[in-house]
Amino acid sequence: QVVETQFVLSFVHRFLEHRGATTYFAFCYPFSYTECQDMLAQLDGRYQDCRHMSPSSPLDSVYYHRELLCHSLDKLRVDLLTITSCHGMQEKREPRLDKLFPDTSTPRPRCFTGKRVFFLSSRVHPGETPSSFVFNGFLDFILREEDPRAQMLRRMFVFKLIPMLNPDGVLRGHYRTDSRGVNLNRQYLHPDAELHPAVYGAKAVLLYHHVHSRVLPGSPDWRTFVSPLSTSSLSLKSPNCPVPAAEAALSELDKTNNLRNCPGPWRAGTRSCPAAGSPRTLAQDGQPSDGCERAAWILPSSRGSERCEEGPWTPAAAPVPEAAEPAEPAGPIAPRDSGLAYYVDLHGHASKRGCFMYGNSFSDENDQVENMLFPKLISLNSPHFDFTGCNFSEKNMYARDKRDGQSKEGSGRVAVYKALGIIHSQTHRLEVLSVSSVLA
Repeated sequence: QVVETQFVLSFVHRFLEHRGATTYFAFCYPFSYTECQDMLAQLDGRYQDCRHMSPSSPLDSVYYHRELLCHSLDKLRVDLLTITSCHGMQEKREPRLDKLFPDTSTPRPRCFTGKRVFFLSSRVHPGETPSSFVFNGFLDFILREEDPRAQMLRRMFVFKLIPMLNPDGVLRGHYRTDSRGVNLNRQYLHPDAELHPAVYGAKAVLLYHHVHSRVLPGSPDWRTFVSPLSTSSLSLKSPNCPVPAAEAALSELDKTNNLRNCPGPWRAGTRSCPAAGSPRTLAQDGQPSDGCERAAWILPSSRGSERCEEGPWTPAAAPVPEAAEPAEPAGPIAPRDSGLAYYVDLHGHASKRGCFMYGNSFSDENDQVENMLFPKLISLNSPHFDFTGCNFSEKNMYARDKRDGQSKEGSGRVAVYKALGIIHSQTHRLEVLSVSSVLA
C-alpha cells in the first residue's frame, strides 16, 4: 500500500524454531559475488583458447579476455571483460594504466582497429541485483557464436564489461554503499585510486578508449567486410571451438526474432548503392531495399566515407596492416569522433515500473534526438522497456539525494558526459519488482 507517498510492503513470515537457524530477507533475487566469480570461471574455461588468438585467427571468432582491473578495499576482484571479434585485431596489446591491472601474469587484451568501444557496467549499488541479471543476459547474448545479431555487434564494437563495480558492498549485504559507507556512484568526478579503486579504474579505461579507440579516416568498415575466402558477410558456423548442439542451436524464438529484427538478408557488402534518385525496390523476401546495407543505422557517423551515397568501403584482399597509434588530439575530441561509442551503467529502481533509462540533457536539438533514440529503439524491441518512464532533463543531472545531499553530477552518467562530451552516456534502471519480466 501507499502511505504518505511511500510504498509499504507488508508480509508475515514464520521463523524456523531450530536453534542457531539463520534467515535472510532479500530485497530482490540475490546474485552474489561468489556466483559472479563462478560464472566468470566457467567462461574462462569455455574460452581458454582465446589467449592464443592472433590477427590470423578466423575473423568471426569470439574474442574473450578477462583480467583483473583492480582490487577493492576488501581485496576482492574487480574484473574487466573484453569481448569482440577478430576483425581488426593487431599484434600489439593495450598498455597497463597507472595503478591498475596489478596481475602482471595476465597480458592485456589485443588492440583493434576500426572499432569503437561499448562500455557496460553494473552493481555500483550492490543491492540493485536486477542490474546483474540484465548484465548476465547481455553477456550471454554477446557471446552467442552463431547469432547474426551478436556477430554483427562484435564486428562493430569492442565491448568492455565490468560485472561488479562494488563487490565489497555486495559481499557485506549493503544496499547503496561500499565497505566505508560511501556511495560510489557519486565519486566519478574525482575518483581516488586508493579510496574508490573500481570507479577510478572504470573512468581511467573510459578516458583511455575515448582517445585511443577512435576510428580514423580510412579505417576499415567491418560491417560490410567480406573475406576473400567467403561468399557471405556473416558466418553461419561457429569459428570457435565446437559446442554441444543443444547450446549452439538457435531456438525457434531466436530465429523468429532474428528475422523480425533484421531489415533484410544478411548480405552486407554484396550490395551496391543505387544512383541518386533511383526508386526503392522490394527484395525477393518482400523487405524494402534501398540497395545499401544499413545494419548500423542506429549509430550515426560524421565520417563522410560511411554515407550510403558515397558507396560502401571496399576491403583490401590482404589483411589490414596494424594501424598507427592514434595521436593525442590537439583539441577536444568531438562526441562523434570519440573512441567511446556508448557508456551504460546498469542499476535497479524501487519506485518506477518496468525498465527505463536516465540520459543527459543537450541544448542542441540533433544531439538530444540522438540521445533519446537509443532508448526509443530499445522500447520498440522490448515490451518491458517503458520509454515514457525515461528522464532526459537537466534537473535530473544535478538533483541532490534526499539521504545525504550529494549531487547526481558525481554519477557515472553525468561525470562521463562532462569529461568526454559523449552523447550516449546513460543509466539503465530496472524496477526490482519486475525482475521476473526482465529474466523472461
